[in-house]
Amino acid sequence: MVEASHLAILGFGEAARTIATGLQGRGPAEVRVWKRKPWTDEVERCGGEAGVILCGEAAEAVAGCEVVFSLVSPDAAVDVAEKAAPHCAGKTYVDLNATTLRAMEAAGEALSRAGGNFVDGAIMGPLGRQKHRVSTVVSGMVAEDLAGILQSWDMDVRAIGTRVGLASTVKMVRSVYTKGLEAIVLEFMRAAQKYGATELVLESLEEILRLGPFLRPFREMVDELVTEQVDHAPRRAAEMEQVVKTMEELGVDSRMARGTLETLSQVAALGLRDKLGDKEATPESILGALNAG
Repeated sequence: MVEASHLAILGFGEAARTIATGLQGRGPAEVRVWKRKPWTDEVERCGGEAGVILCGEAAEAVAGCEVVFSLVSPDAAVDVAEKAAPHCAGKTYVDLNATTLRAMEAAGEALSRAGGNFVDGAIMGPLGRQKHRVSTVVSGMVAEDLAGILQSWDMDVRAIGTRVGLASTVKMVRSVYTKGLEAIVLEFMRAAQKYGATELVLESLEEILRLGPFLRPFREMVDELVTEQVDHAPRRAAEMEQVVKTMEELGVDSRMARGTLETLSQVAALGLRDKLGDKEATPESILGALNAG
């Protein structure tokens, strides 16, 4: 395992502050942070509390550091990587921003051209609660070595592959479910409250969650929800059309319900039962048919 004792962090928002503060006395001997000037009194106070060395230039921050974390706003990730790259030859640059596959690949290309080692990272847990030990996955050619370094710093980091973009894409795809679930809850609860039926709706959902696929292990539940679309998508699409109309009658924004209607209508229009013929309806065969359009 490659050893490292100095860390640079590009950006000093909430994530960077939380991680830097948690690493005090546990990991790197020195943490240098790049933050654009002018610095407010709050920035300087937080820097002191986190025990970091504040730097006004990226080159100053990465000097003498073996590992570099990028924790900036997602839309700035590529630009920051391109600006930092000339100063990162031989260093391991870890992009921990929640950004797209193409952006992660572009940042990786910039570092590779400059002789740096690029690692794609994704923070997968609640940072506010888990602090520097938040569950994190990394991918890239040196991801295994990096994971070993960060684990020695008391961080919960796991290498999942050598392909740049894998870690961040896993997070992005997962968020369709996790963030989508939050939006769905907000939408149906608004409608329930508006009609004065909150308790009845929640009681009904609790009953559903005690039945059917929801009692099974998560992967089995997902498989069942996918395979049953072969026979049920047309009927469910017709039902969702009435759901959307009901939401409109209640005067509640129905964007999640409308999205569900659109998806189920597209699935129904594919005629999966006819396409599969005598083939067994498996998650793989159904998803393959959907991806083929």
